[in-house]
Amino acid sequence: MYSNAMRMVNVVKKVGLMLLWMTVLLIFTACSEDSSTKEVDENGWPTTLRMGMMATEDDNNMARSSSAFAEDLAEELGIEVEMFEGQDYNMMIEAMRAEQIDLTNYGPFGYIIAVERSGALPLAILGESEESAMYQSVIIVPADSPVERLEELEGEDFLFVDPASTSGHLFPRASMLSQLGIENEQLEGYFNSVTYSGGHDKSILAIANGDAAGAAVCEFCVEMFAESGLFDPSDVRVIQTTDPIPGGPLAYRDGLPEDLVEKIKDFALSYHEKNPEYFEVMGMKGYFPVEDSDFDVIRETAELLNMSPEEMLN
Repeated sequence: MYSNAMRMVNVVKKVGLMLLWMTVLLIFTACSEDSSTKEVDENGWPTTLRMGMMATEDDNNMARSSSAFAEDLAEELGIEVEMFEGQDYNMMIEAMRAEQIDLTNYGPFGYIIAVERSGALPLAILGESEESAMYQSVIIVPADSPVERLEELEGEDFLFVDPASTSGHLFPRASMLSQLGIENEQLEGYFNSVTYSGGHDKSILAIANGDAAGAAVCEFCVEMFAESGLFDPSDVRVIQTTDPIPGGPLAYRDGLPEDLVEKIKDFALSYHEKNPEYFEVMGMKGYFPVEDSDFDVIRETAELLNMSPEEMLN
């Protein structure tokens, strides 16, 4: 369904993103050289806290809610909070490693890579409740597609979100391998083409517009972007749902003052009382307590896929 022209556009985009990414790495490297001289206040806290957010296509609600969180956090802490917008998980992980962001929401797989590469630590987890901080991935097709089962997508054009996306790639990928009875390296050959769209919103739009036969996205993303008006929900149909996935954590970089971390954690865990709309935009109810061990199931899935962090990110 992707035309040759569309494939050529994807190649050009990838080359452009590679050049952009090389530039970003140079900037991060230069900036990180000065990270040890960041200004601190009388409490030993940084005078500016940098919070990362993932870019989303045509979703002003998400951008506004993230800005509101940053503004409220700044008021609570009494220090400036700056927003940094990243295009993909790799950029957010590298930004934290270079100490150019201090705080961000990761997907579960992105988080375990950030732990290894950037010294990330969990603050809280997004969820419906403390007992149910889980979500699911779905396989979607155009509403008018005759496809009813995953097996019927063989030989078609398929979209994942991002190599390190939990619900947009890795969890559904593991589920596909089990269901289809094939090895990891055989999956790309099962479809006519496999493309990474760069965002759940982009994959959903592609399916709604009939630009691909199928896509893996997070279940609540379909609901969230439909409610935002990004697409007409009648243009998309779900054919399959994965097992539950741990929610993505709000994480911070190791090295922040302990009392600052506790202040941020207390703020996050009670933020649903102050601004429930922030969580409604993401299809969640609030932030809840979390431990690093809660993501061991994600690490086990990575082992099942036999994928290194480099393979997840590239």
